[in-house]
Amino acid sequence: MTPQLPLPRWLAEQWPDPLVLTDTSGVIRYANRAFLRLTGYRREEVVGRTPALLKSGRHGRGFYARMWRALRRGRTFRGVFVNRRKDGALFHEEETIRPLRGPDGRLVGFLCAGRDVSERERHIEQLRHSATHDALTGLPNRRLFADRLSQALRDARRRREGLMVAMMDLDSFKRVNTRFGHPAGDAVLRATALRTRRCLRAIDTVARIGGDEFALLLPGARSAASASAVMEKIRAANAAPVRYAGLRIPSGVSLGACLFPGAARSEAALRKRADAALYAAKRSGGNRWRFAG
Repeated sequence: MTPQLPLPRWLAEQWPDPLVLTDTSGVIRYANRAFLRLTGYRREEVVGRTPALLKSGRHGRGFYARMWRALRRGRTFRGVFVNRRKDGALFHEEETIRPLRGPDGRLVGFLCAGRDVSERERHIEQLRHSATHDALTGLPNRRLFADRLSQALRDARRRREGLMVAMMDLDSFKRVNTRFGHPAGDAVLRATALRTRRCLRAIDTVARIGGDEFALLLPGARSAASASAVMEKIRAANAAPVRYAGLRIPSGVSLGACLFPGAARSEAALRKRADAALYAAKRSGGNRWRFAG
């Protein structure tokens, strides 16, 4: 049996949100103007095909399996789909898919009513990002660093691998703020974040945990020798003056590091011993790094 729209076609065409009617196999039999505007397709390009033409690859098989399991049991499915327009752009669509039954009670198709919620999802993602990242530098904040350290330590124990935790702060940063002003100090912090990030791998983390304090996490660090090369690279990268508003602002960092499992075995001990190594580096004159003994 061919599925029928449960509302007049003229009303469906004027409906402000996307409406799609499919048969029991998911083949599209009707799509309204709002759907065509949202996706960028022409009607003849979608009728006779399935909504799979909108797939973005952002959902796993389990997502679609749950959807079909609910629909085949005669239940309404609600969810937010990350779909792809004809031009390749992604959008978020909140969809309600309802089974349709004929006069004899048999399933004849499905009606999908959608709503573009891309702006809402962007706002949620911004809120989520601001809760875990530093506003000035864009780096992970103290909370996210702690979460990543906890996970990395669990992974290192399970895989019997090493990792390195390092603490870093800027040398004479108070003098920079006093002499050049806080906007210049902010520029130095941003430059330090960028320079340090460029010295690390994608799996590594550098976080701003407060003021001019930074923390680093290097999963898989096997030895002091390999970690030393990274520390020296970071120190050298941050030793160059920072250019800001025609000024050359002196810059430099000190670092202290601790290796798991050799020097410490818990999150608290790793951070405490890395902090102690950092202050040893600063007491030695700064612009250098030290490992926890």
